[in-house]
Amino acid sequence: MHLKHIFKLSMIAAIMLTFACSKDNNLSKYEPINDIKITDATTSFTIPQLDSLIITPTLTETMPAGDSFTYSWTMDSEVIADSKNLRIKVTLSPGTYLITYKVTSNKNGIYALQRYTVVVNGVYPNGWYVVNSKDGKGKVSLIRSDDVIFDNPMEVANNKTYSGKPLALYNFGKGGFFYYFTDQNVYRFNMNDWLELGDKSSILPNLATQLPFKSAPVFILNTSKFDQFIVADGGLYAGISGSTSDDIKPFSQRIPGDYDLFPGVFPNTYNLTYFYNNANMRFMRMGIFSRILEDAPNTTGSFDIANVGRKMIAYDRGMSTLFEEEIEWYFIMDDNDGRYLMSLTYDPFGNTQPGVNQEMVNSPEIGSATNFATSSILKQLYYTVGNRVYLYDILAKSARLIYTFPAGYVIKDIEMLRSTSKQLVIGVNNGAAGEVYYFSINGQGEFSNSTYDKKFTGFGEIVQIAPARKNL
Repeated sequence: MHLKHIFKLSMIAAIMLTFACSKDNNLSKYEPINDIKITDATTSFTIPQLDSLIITPTLTETMPAGDSFTYSWTMDSEVIADSKNLRIKVTLSPGTYLITYKVTSNKNGIYALQRYTVVVNGVYPNGWYVVNSKDGKGKVSLIRSDDVIFDNPMEVANNKTYSGKPLALYNFGKGGFFYYFTDQNVYRFNMNDWLELGDKSSILPNLATQLPFKSAPVFILNTSKFDQFIVADGGLYAGISGSTSDDIKPFSQRIPGDYDLFPGVFPNTYNLTYFYNNANMRFMRMGIFSRILEDAPNTTGSFDIANVGRKMIAYDRGMSTLFEEEIEWYFIMDDNDGRYLMSLTYDPFGNTQPGVNQEMVNSPEIGSATNFATSSILKQLYYTVGNRVYLYDILAKSARLIYTFPAGYVIKDIEMLRSTSKQLVIGVNNGAAGEVYYFSINGQGEFSNSTYDKKFTGFGEIVQIAPARKNL
C-alpha cells in the first residue's frame, strides 16, 4: 500500500477515535429528567349551565423532588385558568367543548397535555314541569332529573313577575322552546335557560286583543314539524314552525268554519293532522300548510271516523314505532250509554285505521274519571277518580283499583314517562298544597311494591304536570 494512503487511514482512525471519546464524555454528563404524566381515569364530564365544573387532575412524576410547574387550561385557544385544579362556573351555551390542560416543568420546560370533553346541558335539561298556583299567582316549577327542585325559574331568569291564572304548558318539541299559557297572556321561553322569547304580541298578534282564552289550550307540532297548532275554546290556530325562535311565524286567526274542537291535536302522516269536532261528533283534518279544516272522509272497520256519534273527553298516545312511522292514539268517548275507549292508528303509508272500540265495562267509577294516561308498551291505561288510581286492561276490558292517596287528597294530573312507559307521574292537591309522586311500573302495569318511589312537596295548587323534554 502506498505510504500516503496509509497516512490518510491513520488520520481518519484517529479522528473517529477522538470523536467517540468526546461523545462518551458528553453522555456521561447527561442527567435524568423528571417524566410527567397526567393519569386521569375520567376525561369526559356532563354538567348543567351555571353549575361549577371541577377537574382535579392526577399527576405522576418519575423524579418529583425539587421540580415545580406552570399550569394552563385552554378552550378555543383561550386560557381559562392557570391553576393546578380547575374550578369554574359554567356560563357556556349548551353544547360540547374541548378543554386542554398543560403542565410544564419550570426546571427543564418539559410538558404534558391532557384533553377533556365537557358536555354542557341547559340548567334545566330534563325532568318535569309543575304548573301550579300559590297565593293567587301562577308559576311553573321544575323537578329536574337529578331531583333538584326549582321553584319559579322563569321569574328568576327574567327578573320579572308573570301575572295571571296558569292554564297550561307545552313543549315546542323542536329547538328547545316551550309555551306557557295564562288567562292573561301566552309566553314562549327558551327551555335551557328560561329566558323569555315572546308573548301574545308576537305569538298571537292577530288574536292579542281577544285573549285571554277561557279554557286550557293544547299545543303540538305536526309530524313534519313544520306546522304548529293551538286548540283553545273550541277554535283552531295554526302557524309555521322553525329551527330557531326567529324562524317561528305567528299563529293565524281562528281557522274559519262551524266547529267546536275538543282540545286535542293528533298528528298523522307527514301531510295530515287530525282533530275532533265535538259539535258534530266526528273527526276533522288539515293538510300541511293548508289552513283549511275539513271533515275527515269515511272509514270502514270498528267505527267510522266521519260519524263517531260520541263526545270526546280525553286522549293520550298509545304504542308507536321507534321513528314514529306508526302511531296509535287512544280516545275516551262519552255517550248516553256510558264511556268508550276508541283508537286510531296511522301507518307509514298514510292510512288512518280505526282500532279499539269498546265500552269500558267492569270499570269502577269510570263515569266520574277525570285523568287518563296510556302505556306505549302494554295494552293498558290508567284513570283516576278523586284520590284513587285505577288500571284498565284493554284486552280484558276491565279495571281494578291499584292505589289510594290519603283522604282529602285530589289527583289533578297524571303523566306517563313516554320514553319508557315505566314511570307514572302523579300531581295531587291537598287543599292548596301540591305534591308530585313518581311511581315505577312493573311488567304487569302495576306500581312496584304497591307504592311510590319518590315524593316532592312544597308546590302551590297543581294545575298540570308536563314533561320537560319531548322524549319524555
